Amino acid sequence: MRPPAAVEVLNDVNGELVNLYRVVQNHLEDFVRQFKWALSSRQVFKWLQITRPETLTDIQRAARFYYLQQNCFGGKVEGQTFGTSTTTTSGLNLLRLEETLSAAHLRLSSAFVEHLDWRRIEGR
Repeated sequence: MRPPAAVEVLNDVNGELVNLYRVVQNHLEDFVRQFKWALSSRQVFKWLQITRPETLTDIQRAARFYYLQQNCFGGKVEGQTFGTSTTTTSGLNLLRLEETLSAAHLRLSSAFVEHLDWRRIEGR
């Protein structure tokens, strides 16, 4: 939500999040296509949890990470459980996915995305 800076660098210790940033930055249409026939369900959630990320392409890995984050309880990265609610809909709105991520795609288009120790980013 910050106004864009002259030079923007995103850095995170979580490689799956960094991969998601890079995929949204460079392959938004292919990423959205991964959700064409997706269902929000406990069974799909569990299947994706047990799928080893190293067996997937970068785009598939990003879609897996995004799906799990959007459908888990409390947005936890570790120890995720399928989130359900009697008062709200699923966290993953497949009909508005591309619209939701378009602003992120535009913002990331000129950003540097890194997966480094914070000391290396600062140039120490």
